[in-house]
Amino acid sequence: MELPQLGEHCSVKTCNRLDFLPMKCDACSSIFCKDHIKYDEHQCPSSYRKNIQIPICPLCNQAVPYEYRDQSPDRVVSAHIDRDCKSDPALKKRAKVYSNKCSVSSCKQREAIQVKCEKCLKTFCLRHRFPDDHKCQRIENQNQNQSDEDASLALAMKLSLNQRTQEENDYLLAKALQESEREEAQRRRTTTATTTSNSGHSTDKKSCSVQ
Repeated sequence: MELPQLGEHCSVKTCNRLDFLPMKCDACSSIFCKDHIKYDEHQCPSSYRKNIQIPICPLCNQAVPYEYRDQSPDRVVSAHIDRDCKSDPALKKRAKVYSNKCSVSSCKQREAIQVKCEKCLKTFCLRHRFPDDHKCQRIENQNQNQSDEDASLALAMKLSLNQRTQEENDYLLAKALQESEREEAQRRRTTTATTTSNSGHSTDKKSCSVQ
C-alpha cells in the first residue's frame, strides 16, 4: 500500500528516491535522502556559506581573505588574480587587460577601459575621473586666466576713473582761472573808470580858479 502523502523525494535528479525521513540541507535548503545529504554528494552550490575555508590562490599560493560574508571562494580568487596577485601569469594578464594607467602620479590604479578627462584629455582611473578629483590643470589655468582678466579689468576701470577725475580737476581749475581773470578785468575796468572821473573833476576846478 502506497502512502504518497508521506515522505519527500530526494532533490538529486539521478536519485529522486522517496524518503520517509528526508533531510534538509542547511546551506541550500533542498531536500535530500540520507545518501546525498552531504555537501559533496549533492554538489551543494551554497556549501561555502557553511564550509568556511580560506581559499588559496592557485598562481601565487597565497591565502586570499574574504571581502564580505557569504562570498563565493571562486569569486574571491578571481578578484585576487585580477587585482592583487603577484604571479607572472596574473601580471601579464593585467598588463594586457588593464593597460590604462591613471595619470595621477600617486595613483597606481589601471582600468580595462580608457577614462579620459574632457578638459585636459588625460587618462584617469574611476576614482580620479572628475576634474576636481585630479586637480585638472586646464580648469586651474582657466581660473587663473579669469582672475587675471578680472584684475586687469579692475585696474583699467580704476585708471579710467582716475583719468576722468584728473580731467575734471583740470576743467575746474581752468574754469576757476577764467573766472579769476574775468573778475580781475572787471576790477581793472572799474578802477580805470574811477580814475578818469576824478581827473575830469580836477580839470574843472582848475578852470574855475583861472577865471
